[in-house]
Amino acid sequence: MRRIYIFLGIILFSSLGLYAQETDKCDVNLSLENDYVRAGKYDEALTYWNKLIKDCPKHSEAIYADGTKIFKAKLKKAKKAKDEIKTKEYLNTILDLYDKWLAYFPDSKNAAKVYHDKGLMMLNNKIGSKEELYNIFGKGYNLNKNKFTNPKAIYGYFDAAVALYKTDKLSFEDLINHYNDLTGSIDKLSEKYTVIMEQLQKKEDAGELTKKEEKKLKAIRKNLPIYSIVANNMDKILGELGDCKHLVPLYKRTFEENKDNPSWLRKAAANLSKKDCSNDPIFEKLVIQLDKIEPSFSSAYFLGILMEKKGKINEAIKYYKKAISLTDKPYDKAKIYYKLARLAEKRGQKSQARSYAHKALEFKPSMGGAYMLIARLYANSANSCGSDEFSKRATYWLAASMADRAAKVDPSIAKRARKTAAAYRAKAPSKTDIFIKGMAGKKIPMKCWIGGSVTVPNK
Repeated sequence: MRRIYIFLGIILFSSLGLYAQETDKCDVNLSLENDYVRAGKYDEALTYWNKLIKDCPKHSEAIYADGTKIFKAKLKKAKKAKDEIKTKEYLNTILDLYDKWLAYFPDSKNAAKVYHDKGLMMLNNKIGSKEELYNIFGKGYNLNKNKFTNPKAIYGYFDAAVALYKTDKLSFEDLINHYNDLTGSIDKLSEKYTVIMEQLQKKEDAGELTKKEEKKLKAIRKNLPIYSIVANNMDKILGELGDCKHLVPLYKRTFEENKDNPSWLRKAAANLSKKDCSNDPIFEKLVIQLDKIEPSFSSAYFLGILMEKKGKINEAIKYYKKAISLTDKPYDKAKIYYKLARLAEKRGQKSQARSYAHKALEFKPSMGGAYMLIARLYANSANSCGSDEFSKRATYWLAASMADRAAKVDPSIAKRARKTAAAYRAKAPSKTDIFIKGMAGKKIPMKCWIGGSVTVPNK
């Protein structure tokens, strides 16, 4: 018996030794392969990667992370060379790697990102049906919404959902739920990058930006508007499905079963408000119920909208101010102050409108719309803010400066703001006017509600 135990022990230790050797070999190859990948030397990396995928496919997720990098680089070269055979080969290899990654590491914290990236690869290369894309994107989104960050992936997921609805494979209620979730994701991502942009812009204004931060700010300014474009495009593909004649019956039909769900009530009210359906009695019913079971920023805000629609402006203002007191979120406060500024502008209360706009900017410095509102107020006051033609037209320089500021802080409206600024400057005194009057560099007091002064350009 003792001999048998000794024999079994020898076999066990031999097996453990062989396993340890194999593991060591995998570790060495992975280390070498990874070094080459990080250096961008993908052909050299491939030698070791091929050994890894053959001999130890379950050893590490890094094998698949690096493998997709290697073959994405090869795919890029194949596309550039217009090599259709290689392009197809590398695409299939990448998609296969995603599948193996998920098969060998089903509980990976990276699973959501893998589904996201696989769907994006298919979408970008026009592979698979709308249903396949819907299922792949859906798995990634449901696993971890925070990993679902690419605006094109968000749009692709919703586009696939619309296609499934149109072929009776998805209910209208589910489609609207997808719309709510995905537009909510866009809002969160947009806000996240807006906050980063605002922090960097402060450093830029103070002349404290590092080269790395300068590059980051430039990238955010370029990419941030994409989220607005995607949100608008989602509204376009939703089309008439998102109008009042579809939404109102949906919420009337489903109100009773959801009337104790504040999240549902908020989303329903938000959709009706966004689509300008707040005149319908169901909107009032939703909002009153929301305020009853969960008095909050949202309920006060929607009650403000309700009162505004009814023409009860003073009541609307009361609810908007209550909404401000019920939130600690800076961007929520900014949204309400901007609404108050718009109301004051409509009522001809220019000084009050500017004050509210500045309050909005305190809470959201990148709110270009607030600067544009102030620019309009100044431009519309030109005829009442000067003692002669020159000083009246000088008001347009102030208006242009506000539009310039809007263009700088808010990439989503930069093009329109620059165009507006140019239009205002065209109405201001010309270089010839400045020369004839001898006003270059002088300050002109704004003897009206605007106050302060405007400096005449030197050139």
